[in-house]
Amino acid sequence: MTTISFRPRLAAAALVLTAVVVAPAAALAEDGEDEAGPQTWAVAPADADGPDGRGALEYIVEPHDVYSDHVAVRNLSEQPLTVDLYGQDAVQTTENSFEVLTPDDDGKRVGAWLELPVTEVTVPPRDHVVVPFTITVPADAEPGDHAGAIVAVNRPTEEEGANLQYRVGTRIYLRVAGPVEAALQVDAVDGRHEPRWSPWASSPLDVTATLDNTGNVRLVPEARVDVAGIFGWWSESAALEGIDEILPDGAQAGGVRLDEVPPIGPLWVTVDVARTTSAGQDVSDLTVVTSHTVVVWAVPWLLVAVVALLIVAAVIAVVNLRRRRRARRLGELEASLAADADSEPQAPADGESPTGADPDVNSEQSVSSSR
Repeated sequence: MTTISFRPRLAAAALVLTAVVVAPAAALAEDGEDEAGPQTWAVAPADADGPDGRGALEYIVEPHDVYSDHVAVRNLSEQPLTVDLYGQDAVQTTENSFEVLTPDDDGKRVGAWLELPVTEVTVPPRDHVVVPFTITVPADAEPGDHAGAIVAVNRPTEEEGANLQYRVGTRIYLRVAGPVEAALQVDAVDGRHEPRWSPWASSPLDVTATLDNTGNVRLVPEARVDVAGIFGWWSESAALEGIDEILPDGAQAGGVRLDEVPPIGPLWVTVDVARTTSAGQDVSDLTVVTSHTVVVWAVPWLLVAVVALLIVAAVIAVVNLRRRRRARRLGELEASLAADADSEPQAPADGESPTGADPDVNSEQSVSSSR
């Protein structure tokens, strides 16, 4: 038996592994009176006489097959229960939830192949009603697994609110015979290293990844995370947690924390799948796995910041030293040029001889000599 928990979005309801749903708001009497008690119910696989102990409705069928079976709607409360009954497809989200479409959605597989003779069931207190159904597999049904559910929905009262509904259902797993394609793809691998204050202390590394089922059968993978440092100086492995059964075209996200990772620089983080099962059978040899590797830096950022500051300070000191040396050399050059300018002889003024003699006297002496 499984329970479908209602969400305000009317497109889907999530199946979780709970036996029954409790509708407390309207079922409890006002002013603290609780003679009636909460309204509870369940849906379970059954034979013609009642619940038969199966956990889900699982079938292996061929195209053109018509399969008949039963479910039991059980009323576990002290007052009569009326629910709406429907069958629909199920999908899977990355939040690892098994979501069943609503009756208003367009079911293309299980929801389209399943037929119920009644859509409304009234169950006496502490009793059950068995409802038969048939599944007609079309000739063009795709081989592989198809998921769905048969769901019982309560009718909310005005006190509960028109949009408050609880959905209870049992899962359907239908496998159409044909070629099996088991394939998983590792996607969205991410790693985050959390350095400690001490630059040499080991610190945690959080790794997350998403596994996509790209085949046609549901798979339960055993995924692992392998982390290795440069040149293989350090390595560690751990199982990827939070991954359960993945439906075809579905995805699930998981993660793991490695507590003692040394800050040794680049780390190669690889997420791979070691083993897969489907419907309890080991299909590891048949499963095509696409692993994914990313590089995560495990760096003591405090030490890096200190070294960076020291480098910046050294660069500033060198620049200032060079500026001072340049300024000193420029000053020395200017002083030398000024000294050279002071030591050079002055040029004679206009009308004066270079020796300072009177030009007229020299001329007269030259004339007397010629006489």
